[in-house]
Amino acid sequence: MKKLRLLLPLLIFGIVAVCDDDVTRKKHLEPCNKHEEVINADNSEFLAQTLAADDIFEETYVPQPDMFPTKKAAIITCMDYRLNDFLSTVTPGTYILRNAGGRVTEDWIRSIIILYKLLGIEEIMLIQHTDCGMQKFTEHVMNKLLRGSLVKATLVKNCNTTLCPLQPNSACKWINTSSCCGTNPCKGGCIDWRTINHGLFDSVLEDVKAIRNHPLIPSNIPIYGYIFDVLTGDLIPVPKAIKAGRAKPLYCKK
Repeated sequence: MKKLRLLLPLLIFGIVAVCDDDVTRKKHLEPCNKHEEVINADNSEFLAQTLAADDIFEETYVPQPDMFPTKKAAIITCMDYRLNDFLSTVTPGTYILRNAGGRVTEDWIRSIIILYKLLGIEEIMLIQHTDCGMQKFTEHVMNKLLRGSLVKATLVKNCNTTLCPLQPNSACKWINTSSCCGTNPCKGGCIDWRTINHGLFDSVLEDVKAIRNHPLIPSNIPIYGYIFDVLTGDLIPVPKAIKAGRAKPLYCKK
């Protein structure tokens, strides 16, 4: 008991020291720009324009109560805004899944399973595109940028603007323009950024195979692989991917 009484002040001092150290670290963090105006719903030009456009859209909107589309197909592609006109013009009446790079992830597999099992899709078209942002950085570069700052980085040297010649992702250069609030990107689990490192033909083939070989995707659904050229609007076939995605009869064990 006597030893405990002697140790207790030391333990308390240690806790206080740790707390004081945390406070000191926080005080020494570099502040963000205190005068920077942040965007919220009450001052967002984007939100105001969107809501105003919807008011006009509502006047001619035709109700669509049926969740089953006119075309039993799904397009899986990149989130890049340059595909918006193509998707709205060429592929109406289809389900569209989009993410960074049009890369197949576990969440996309989840969505594809729901699409065929419950919503009846019969075909899948995977479309990646030229000048994709996922060709412009590496895992190492992204992690380094996040450790340095959570504020937007700036592209100071571009790369991979066309399908050929193929440049390494490291040919692009990004810099942090702020050192505010950097953090460990692996905190809570590392993210696989799914960069496109070896060209679009390889990444399209890889992702078509990822869908084709998944045990919960039936063999009788064809999967097509294409590249959209953002400069010409052309859809370029990836023959190896189309071959790998060919449908086969669905044989079931009795």
